[in-house]
Amino acid sequence: MPSGWVFIMFCILLRLTEGVGSAMFATSLYAQLPELFPHSVGTMSGLVSVAGCIGFAIGPPLGGLLYSVGGFKLPFLTVGGFCFFILFPVYFLMRGSDTGCKKQVLSFRTVVKLLSNFMFLLLVVVHGLSMAAWGFFYPTLEPFLSSQFHLDTKQTGLVFLSLSIMSVLCGPVIGKLADKFGSRGFTITGCVVSAASFFLVGPAHFISQPQLWITVVATVIFGLGSSLMFVPNFKAMLAIAKSVEDTEATSAVVSGVTSSSLSLGEFIGPIIGGSLTQVMDFPTSAMVFGQIILAEGGLLLGATIINRWAARRASS
Repeated sequence: MPSGWVFIMFCILLRLTEGVGSAMFATSLYAQLPELFPHSVGTMSGLVSVAGCIGFAIGPPLGGLLYSVGGFKLPFLTVGGFCFFILFPVYFLMRGSDTGCKKQVLSFRTVVKLLSNFMFLLLVVVHGLSMAAWGFFYPTLEPFLSSQFHLDTKQTGLVFLSLSIMSVLCGPVIGKLADKFGSRGFTITGCVVSAASFFLVGPAHFISQPQLWITVVATVIFGLGSSLMFVPNFKAMLAIAKSVEDTEATSAVVSGVTSSSLSLGEFIGPIIGGSLTQVMDFPTSAMVFGQIILAEGGLLLGATIINRWAARRASS
């Protein structure tokens, strides 16, 4: 293929195609969870989160290894071939699990009613923020670790790996607890914990001077906080949606909204992080983003309290 603009345009086209495929996959995946595992949606969301964290952890080093062995093409040929290979077992294993969502469609009025629900919109924002928080670190944390603590590439990778490991360990546990005790409290706690990690990762100037151990502990805390925000949230969104209209198609709509919010968060997270660090230092940038997460948690807490007060007043 010719170099220059032709190569760039084909790269953009392939990335757009990949985005369409990923959206189709993620939406159908979450849509099936409530139907296949109706009594353990939180637990299964936790396992899906674990799979995603493992992919984020092993993807970059595996890609680098394949690139060093076979050049630019080998990572893409390997991943594409693996996806094509697992297509057949997935098809035959899932062939008997058709939930019938395609036979039902939510009315436009129902979808509008759902998307105008303030609590539902708050949870959608939480879902997007959980991914945006990860994206914030991509363009900002590595330069900070390199310039402030003089870490090399391997040492920086270990810091990111500690974040992923924490999420892997916490995801299933949080999902199980959310199935048993409810989701909303865990999501609010996750906002607070994640905000605290952003205040500490620099840390904020009013807390302490930059110290490596504080930054590492903060990334581990963020692994816990992001799991608390992300894992129980799908179940909470689904509960609100089913209160509007309880059909099999409801989970498909919620899954689509979930996938869109995650993609938006993944898109804006690096933009916010890169833009903030252009006008202020990393500790202050992280503190500002932590304030955004904390404000979202406060809104969610306030809305939850008001809803429960209104429900008690209506029943009395």
